[in-house]
Amino acid sequence: PKTLDNPQGHIRFDGVSYRYPETDRDVLKDVSFEILPGQVVALVGSTGSGKSTVCRLLTRSYGGYRGSITVDGVELSDLESRHLRQNIAVVHQDVFLFHASVRFNVALGDDSQSDEALWEALDIAEARAFVETLPGKLDGMISERGRNLSAGQGQLLTLARAMNRTPSVVVLDEATASVDPMTETLIQRAIDRILRLKTVLVVAHRLSTIRAADWILVVEDGRIVEAGKHETLLAQGGRYAVLHDNQLSEESKILK
Repeated sequence: PKTLDNPQGHIRFDGVSYRYPETDRDVLKDVSFEILPGQVVALVGSTGSGKSTVCRLLTRSYGGYRGSITVDGVELSDLESRHLRQNIAVVHQDVFLFHASVRFNVALGDDSQSDEALWEALDIAEARAFVETLPGKLDGMISERGRNLSAGQGQLLTLARAMNRTPSVVVLDEATASVDPMTETLIQRAIDRILRLKTVLVVAHRLSTIRAADWILVVEDGRIVEAGKHETLLAQGGRYAVLHDNQLSEESKILK
C-alpha cells in the first residue's frame, strides 16, 4: 500500500464504470472528470442518477470499479486505507454522534488532539458558540445520535469532526434537514468557509453552493451529460437549466 508524502487533493476519474455485485447493469458508465487542488466541483442530478456512487467510490466505501481513480496521481486502490481516510473527509446528510463528550465526537477518540486544535475545528464549523454554552464545553456530554442537540447543532459538530482531521479533500453531501433559520445560516457559513479552504466534491442541493462551485457536473443515468460553470450551463438551456429552475421553484415555496 502507498501513502502520499504531501497530499494536494488532485482527483481524477478516468473512464470509470461501476455495477453493484450480482447485478448486470452499470450504475456508472464511463465517467471522467478532474478536480484540481483547491477546486470545488458540484455533482447535480436527479435522485438515483449516480451522484452518491461517485462519492462512495472516491472514499472506497465501494470497490471493484473499472477504469482509473487517482488521488495526486496514485491509483485509489493502491492507497493505504488509513492514510486515504485521513486525507479524504466525508460529511454525510445523516448525522451520527456518539454517546460521549464533544471532545470524543470531534476527535473520534484521538487523545493526542489538543484543545486548541479542537477549538480551531469548531471555529471553522461555526460550532464554537453553542459548544461554549454546554456544561463542560469540550467535555460536555452528547447523547447518542445527538438527541440532546438540535439537528443543526449536530450537523455543525460533524462539520467540525471533518475539519479536525485537516484533510486535503472534503466530500460533502449537503445537510438538508429542517433546522431553524439561525442555525441554517451558521451551517451555510461553515460550508462556505470549507469551500474556500479545501478541495471539495459536493453533492449539491442548495443553489448558493452550486453557484459557488468552480465546475458543475450534471449526472443522469450514471453518465455525465453536462459539465461547465453555472452561467454557461444555464445559458445552454439543457438539463442543468431544468434542474436549476426546479430547485429555484422549491426554494421559493419554502420562503413563502
